[in-house]
Amino acid sequence: MTTEALRDITRVMETLTPEQNEMLDQWAKQVQSLVSTAVEQGGPAARRLKNWLNGVWLGHPVHPALTDVTIGAWFTGALLDVVDAQREADAAMTVGVLAAVPTALSGLADWADAGDEPRRIGFVHAALNSAGLGFMVGSLFARRADQRGLGIILSTTGLALASFSAWLGGELVYRLGTNVSRIAFQPNVEDFQVVARVDELEDGKLRGVEAHVEGASVPIVLLKRGTTIMAISGTCTHWGGPLAEGKLLEDDCVECPWHATHFSMTDGSVHQGPGTAHVRVFEARIQNGNVEVRSRN
Repeated sequence: MTTEALRDITRVMETLTPEQNEMLDQWAKQVQSLVSTAVEQGGPAARRLKNWLNGVWLGHPVHPALTDVTIGAWFTGALLDVVDAQREADAAMTVGVLAAVPTALSGLADWADAGDEPRRIGFVHAALNSAGLGFMVGSLFARRADQRGLGIILSTTGLALASFSAWLGGELVYRLGTNVSRIAFQPNVEDFQVVARVDELEDGKLRGVEAHVEGASVPIVLLKRGTTIMAISGTCTHWGGPLAEGKLLEDDCVECPWHATHFSMTDGSVHQGPGTAHVRVFEARIQNGNVEVRSRN
């Protein structure tokens, strides 16, 4: 499938009528609801599994790395088919099929929190991948049954579907910013600057403030504990939720009001997904009754 063909198909998706988009979104919401219900009913174990699939343990999403294994194995198998290395080609296709399972699960975990256009495109992305996987499984059965010609036709079709789906994955990341840290381009606060009066802060209460760097606003959330002031980025790295509007938990973590990612006020680390990237931590001090902050090196 050529680049122009991929672009043409993408343009078709962009010209869907509002009614078609609404229908697609309704289907996607129903699947999301099923995933959310499964996680809720699964309790802490299901939440831990989703955190693992999101990539909390890795510090960034695990899905993109796994897709390379699947697509790479299938492309390798296709090249080996060209040179008639039958056993090696079949082995590569099998590796791709096996890798597709955790790849799909990690993608599902990430997509479960998407909304609007990312939800719709992600739904089509998943449907195409599922169809491609089905063709690949059919190819393996055909190959084992000594119907090699049919097996190659099926695997080629599956690879074409997976390639278009990968293009949509690129659209999700590079055009819509899915799973891109929402603070990646925020400037550093190099020098201490005043963001609040200390007497405006309530002990044990979150307070949203802003620093200003070269005309850009940098949201920050403060927490006062006695004479100590903790400060982290006020923007959730996952989808940009306002952390100052979140809930403070017992372990001095703030829960994002949008998707319930937990960030430590102490070191900015993620204690619960779906977010994976840490938030920035700021040095905070009290000078002349003012709270001053700067980025921590």
